[in-house]
Order: sequence, then structure tokens, then C-alpha cells
Amino acid sequence: MKGDPLDMDHLERYESLFIAPHGDDVALGCPARVLGEAERGRRVLVMALFEPVGSDTPAARAVRELGADYVAAGLPAGPDRRAQVSPSSAVAEQRPDDENVALEAARLLTETGPRTQAVHIFAPLGLGASVDHRLTYEVAVRAFGTEAGRNLFLYEERPEAFVPGAVRTRLALLGARLPPGAVKAPETAGLLRHLWRTNEPDRLRGQSSGVGARLSALVAARGRFRLARPWNPLRAYGPRLQPIVLVADADAQARAEAIVELLLPRDGQGRPRAAKRFNARAAAAANKLGGVYHAERFWLFLPSGDGLPEVQHPRERAEV
Repeated sequence: MKGDPLDMDHLERYESLFIAPHGDDVALGCPARVLGEAERGRRVLVMALFEPVGSDTPAARAVRELGADYVAAGLPAGPDRRAQVSPSSAVAEQRPDDENVALEAARLLTETGPRTQAVHIFAPLGLGASVDHRLTYEVAVRAFGTEAGRNLFLYEERPEAFVPGAVRTRLALLGARLPPGAVKAPETAGLLRHLWRTNEPDRLRGQSSGVGARLSALVAARGRFRLARPWNPLRAYGPRLQPIVLVADADAQARAEAIVELLLPRDGQGRPRAAKRFNARAAAAANKLGGVYHAERFWLFLPSGDGLPEVQHPRERAEV
């Protein structure tokens, strides 16, 4: 159900704006960057599009502990939108009724930019199967991707980014163009290895699903993976992206791990098994990215002279 709308008149000025589909996406995906922005003396705002207005969740408290302000936009999340139409509708599938919420999100972000006057914008890359993540990416790119005077960074959502080949598949579906030195930045993986870990993010988040839903997720992931195979990052026609790696220190690692233990569910015996698995994946990712303690990767949206036509995603449009 749709809750109360966000009162835009209460938005203040911020140097950095983090746009999240849900409350925990920024807290889990890029806590070190939020912390770093705050430590530089920048005013930081985290805006969760698909969370109830005024909600005081553990994720909201976590980003405040990092030095940021938090606000929820009150747009209906995917499961709520599906429940209004058909309880059996898959949340991963983008449907015509999602267009209404996408238009409302685009209007909200278009108004947020001038009100906050933020220069550094962070939005999700759109990893995983959640339609909310893809919608957030799309509206953020259309609101800020071609606007002069702003830096748009795409952060890799976690734990979705830990799935082998997930980032490369997503970039391929976007038709992303990469600089020659960044062609090998996104990890390659075989199909079986990719599918073996496809459902792990939902398990870590405690989002249980039946056998049928898991099989459907595997079928969809296989389709996306195969569709992405022909991608040539030097000759693609989508957005121009540059990878940026943030290498953080031991303090940032400790704070990130504490957030994970706070937000991820415990097992039936109260043990933080999901958090331990998540933090092990994060440590492995940091090692691959060249960090000792903690590392996060972002994709800087590079400007072009072609305007909006540059931001078309031909392979994503063909996705079934």
C-alpha cells in the first residue's frame, strides 16, 4: 500500500546524496564511502525510495551512526505493488504497473536535486533480480546522468555483487562502455559458478522463497547470463562508466562488519551465520579489489556530448 508522501519542503542542502531502493542497500553496499564523505566534512543524505516515510529502522540508525542523515520517500515497494495486482506476481519481473511508481520516483529525484544541491550522487548499479533496484538505477540515471556539475557514482549492491559474474552481467545488459584499462575490471565467471550462488543474496537477507521461486530465479539468471555473453565493453553503445575503487582502513572494516551483524538475520539458535558469510565474501572482494581490510567499487558515470540517447540499454530492453 502507498503510505504518506515525503514532504519535500523539509529537505535541506547536502553535498552528497545516496539513493537507495531500500533502507539497508547503502548501509550494506557502501558504508565506507558514507563514512568517508562524512569525515570529509560533507553533509550526507541517504534517501530510501521504497521505505515508509518516517520509519526508524535499524538500517536508518546504521547510516546515522556513519554520520549521514536518513529519509524515506514512501513509495510502494515491489511486494506491495504486486500484492495489489496479483499476490502470485514475481517481484523480479518488471510490469506495466511499475511505470507509475517509476514516474513518481523520477519526479521526486528531479525535485530532490535542486533542493539538496548535492554535487556527489550515489545510486545503485541495479544488481540482482529486484525490480526496485533496477527502477532506482533507471530513475537516478535519468535525473542526474546527463546533468552538468554533478558526479554520478553507481555503487555495487551487496550481497548481490558477491555472486560471481553478477557485475559483469549487469554491465553487459546495460551495454556499458569501459575505458581500455578497465575492460578486465568486472569479474568473469562460468555459468555454473554463477548459478550456484544466484540465490545466496536472498538467503543472506533472510528472504525465504519456495523451490519454484528459486528455480525461476535460476532460469532468469541463466537467460541474463547468456544474453550478456556477446558484450564488448570497448564497442558497446550504452553508458560510459569508469571503475573507482575505495580502499578503506581497519576502522571502516570493523564498522562495516558491525552493520552487517546488525542488519542480517540470525539463525534459529541466534547465531550470526549470515553475517559471517557476508563478511567473508566482503573480505574476499576487498582482496580482489586491492584492499587489505575493506574495499568498495563504484562506477563513475562519464559525460558525453550525445545526451540522453547515450543512456539507452539495448540488451536490457531485450531481456525476457
